[in-house]
Amino acid sequence: MTAHPGDVTTLAPQLASAEPDSDDSLTHAVCACNDDVALCGADVAGLSWATEEEDVDCVVCLDLAPRPCARCGR
Repeated sequence: MTAHPGDVTTLAPQLASAEPDSDDSLTHAVCACNDDVALCGADVAGLSWATEEEDVDCVVCLDLAPRPCARCGR
């Protein structure tokens, strides 16, 4: 998967800690209409773009990525 800002499949990492001070992270998909908010609703503003080798870990984003964006319809 190629990650390009603006594509629905663009990836951005988002910390998702189940416990305080956890180093676990998820990778989310975003849409061009608002690349600060993942498809699942997670705030990914200001976070680095993931590399092309990283896959989407968020199961909600995985389910929503092939569908049109709920915000803009793209």
